[in-house]
Amino acid sequence: DSFTLDCITMVLLSASSSPFSALVASFRGLFSGSTSNLVILATFLCLSAPVAFYLYRYRSNIKEKVKEIEKNVALVKVVRNKNAVKKNRVVCMELDPNFVEANPDWKMMSFGEYLSQLEPADPANAFNQMFLQKELNILIGKFLLDNVGRTYGAALLPLMGAGSVAASIAGISNAVSKFMAKSILEDESDSDDGEGVNSNGEKSANDAMSFDLSLMEIISFVNLNQKVSTIDYSKTATPLNRLRLGENLDGDLAYDLDDGSFPKIFDLDNDFINHVTMMEERILDKEGKYDPNDRSFPPSIPINERLLPGLHLGKGDLQYTHTKREGIEHRLLCVLLNKLCHNYHKLASQQVNTVEDCFKVICNGQTCIFPEELIQALVDCGHTVEVCPRVILSNFGMQFCVKEDDGSFTHIPTTLILRTGIERSADGKPAYFCAPHGGLDLNIKGPLIGRTGTRPCWIQFYVSIGGLTCFHPDEDQDAPWAAKTSLADVYPHDDAIRAIRMCAIVAVVLSRIATDLKLPFGGYGVLGMCNDSATLIDFALRGETLSYPLLSTGRYLIHIVSYLSKLKDEFMSLRGRVLQDEKLDLLVFDTASLIKSTSRMPSDLHISPSTLIDTSARYESSYALSVFQCITDAKVMLREMANVAREQLQE
Repeated sequence: DSFTLDCITMVLLSASSSPFSALVASFRGLFSGSTSNLVILATFLCLSAPVAFYLYRYRSNIKEKVKEIEKNVALVKVVRNKNAVKKNRVVCMELDPNFVEANPDWKMMSFGEYLSQLEPADPANAFNQMFLQKELNILIGKFLLDNVGRTYGAALLPLMGAGSVAASIAGISNAVSKFMAKSILEDESDSDDGEGVNSNGEKSANDAMSFDLSLMEIISFVNLNQKVSTIDYSKTATPLNRLRLGENLDGDLAYDLDDGSFPKIFDLDNDFINHVTMMEERILDKEGKYDPNDRSFPPSIPINERLLPGLHLGKGDLQYTHTKREGIEHRLLCVLLNKLCHNYHKLASQQVNTVEDCFKVICNGQTCIFPEELIQALVDCGHTVEVCPRVILSNFGMQFCVKEDDGSFTHIPTTLILRTGIERSADGKPAYFCAPHGGLDLNIKGPLIGRTGTRPCWIQFYVSIGGLTCFHPDEDQDAPWAAKTSLADVYPHDDAIRAIRMCAIVAVVLSRIATDLKLPFGGYGVLGMCNDSATLIDFALRGETLSYPLLSTGRYLIHIVSYLSKLKDEFMSLRGRVLQDEKLDLLVFDTASLIKSTSRMPSDLHISPSTLIDTSARYESSYALSVFQCITDAKVMLREMANVAREQLQE
């Protein structure tokens, strides 16, 4: 029609002030070319002559139409109506109302609540509606692809492989963008998008941001991905070498630059503060600014004020749990502990023949060769140390907030929602879980480590998505939805020391496997997730675990057992030569305990009625804090199904 034709000509005309200038510039070189080039040019001119004539003759009318379209497009916008009551409520990362009520001092809302407050500024204008729907589809889809791909994609990539993740994220981005755009622009009570009806006739809304992937479906990609996606360690440092350096960090902000400058004997009393100060100077030189007492996050970024008013990507006015200086101190302590972990590998593999050739830390006059010795030395000089497996919800760095008219922020907690693989038979409703982050916590407070601030030094042991199984600094956002859940009582002192020794053994074994098998991402995903690496230790100590989900696959659990057995034999070969018998007996015993725990650890990949009872109990404990409604719903469902399974098994 004439309107469409006018739009096309508008675009053509706006490309250049003269309709022919770009054409002449583009084909100027053809005049000096061959005969075939001249023929092509002549053909093009003949075909484009009618269009050029049209542009020239009706240029005045086209300019008027351009102004009219620009005026209409300027009116295309979305407004936020906080008092809006929609029949078609957007269900997206819904918060548990009880959690919101329990934290009245915190301004928060679900992403679905925010989207339900949006409506077109001029709903009666059909022209605006047409452009607005297209713009919303494109904007939301692009945002999801860009940000979900960087964050949630980073979590799923080691498991599924690039192609699978790309297809999954593209699919959910397309579906969610269409659903959100429709929900903002329409308010139809008969819409059933994202909803089902159970056997009782009740509506059961599915979360728009839930990935339609179960644990088994995710892990089914593991073996194939590993077979086709090995890593070339000739171009990057191996996990074992990273463990030797103490952290998974390159460049001039790494503590150990691998140039011989980092001391081989580290005096904690004198060198610790000096190295913290040196790192602060490096950061200041590199970034141009540094405030040691700063706890703020980077400023939140508005997404699109015209179409998603007030919505920002970031954490708003939230603060870190620790200052920047405390974070630097935590990093350094992790580097020291990880280097001491590597000593076990050097001795067992006979890279060195005596402990004198190992990296050492001197603390309170004691020479420490292994990480548990350093922790004991800290206790001896007045530090309190708590060791306990803990878990929090993870959003892989993607979080939203809404900037209000008064400049304050309303926070939108986010998470990655996946299927457990368990469904209720009555209505086919799946049970979902929110991606957790778990590890073995070490909280240290004393005259040197954790000496400042209201909180102790927080570090944690786990296998990271960065590809290294080791101790990591653990400061996080200071918010109720990021509160930690303990999966056991704080370990008694003797168990805490054993746990640190087991951390070193697990770090060596997983780093060896990842290096020898050239596993992508240092084995993250295929050797287990963060939860799995810490659960190996907790299960070895207590003979049980409350962690969920556990995703280690049988293929790689067998590798872990084999490598543990080999390491135990290597330790035994050191008897009478390198280590004292008492120390060696502890090492062999703890390695054997890890072999047993690895062999007996439960898995959430293959659920059966007999394992459903344990699965429900572990889910209940890991998600004791119900931030999202999908967690609350899943706990109720799993509890009911576990009760039925318990009754059936007792008959």
